[in-house]
Amino acid sequence: MPGPGGARIALGIAPVKVRAPYDVQVIREGGEQLPTYGMRGRFYVQGNEGERYTIRVTNPTANRVEAVVTVDGLDVIDGENGDLRKRGYVVPAYGDVRIEGFRTSQADVATFRFSAVSDSYAGKKGKARNVGVIAVAIFEENAPEPDNQIIVGGGGYGGYQPPYDYEEDLSDARPRPNTKGDSSRRGVDKDVATRDRAPAAKRPAPPPAEAPTTTGTGGAPGRVAPQQERFDDGAADEGEYMPAPKVTQRNRPGLGTEFGESRYSAASFTRFVRANGRPIAIAELRYNDFAGLVALGIHAQPLPDEAEIMTRETADPFPGDTGFARPPR
Repeated sequence: MPGPGGARIALGIAPVKVRAPYDVQVIREGGEQLPTYGMRGRFYVQGNEGERYTIRVTNPTANRVEAVVTVDGLDVIDGENGDLRKRGYVVPAYGDVRIEGFRTSQADVATFRFSAVSDSYAGKKGKARNVGVIAVAIFEENAPEPDNQIIVGGGGYGGYQPPYDYEEDLSDARPRPNTKGDSSRRGVDKDVATRDRAPAAKRPAPPPAEAPTTTGTGGAPGRVAPQQERFDDGAADEGEYMPAPKVTQRNRPGLGTEFGESRYSAASFTRFVRANGRPIAIAELRYNDFAGLVALGIHAQPLPDEAEIMTRETADPFPGDTGFARPPR
């Protein structure tokens, strides 16, 4: 895994060529990525209590995708248990979406802010069992099939330019001879062209599912303009994701995410039809403070080098100075 300024976070489930484009980052208030480390196939983010953060999902492909996001096992839109059947944020083609908090209305969110587990949103809801993980599930869009089209003008049909027939310019009120099935007819029967242009039969589209979202524009870094958010009516398979047993524990060490102060982050609704009921990829980012990451064996920052450790270990409490205290120069 690259260092704090590294490029990408690998997504699970998807094959390499699918997971490669998409990226999920946790960024601090100043815009830089929080230190992120990889170990044993998992990825860990280092946070600090009281620090505000934003989840950024990047989509460098030509197609929109839907991102269903949870923090501490809670859906970031409704604040209840995360579920792949719920709707998420639409990430535009060649763009990104920045999710700044738990959505409280179409205009505002309660900011994500690292806190003690007891002060976390999940902890106060009695659901602290899943504190410490951020997840993003990516769904592809079921794009409508393109209509068949015939190119007209210029070179004629199939490179053959039929001779002019004045009868084709007469009023439609005049009966037209039926030339279907006549292999010697000239030109292209308009009924055939119409059939070719008609779209193939499709399943009726489900009613639009609505969900809030804020999206970036064109993938450019910087302030993200509010855009429409979208989800579709695709439903995930039921019964495959069993909730973990509830565990209650007081004064747990480490970090959680609190239901922070209100912040303007507008979103709107749109239609998004999932291509499949299951996500094509899932990203999981586990987070903790410095002590928690070090306990896992991660060399989190800041970590003094060996020379600094030796210097501190050999510090002399009585180096022998005499006289009185003087102000620093």
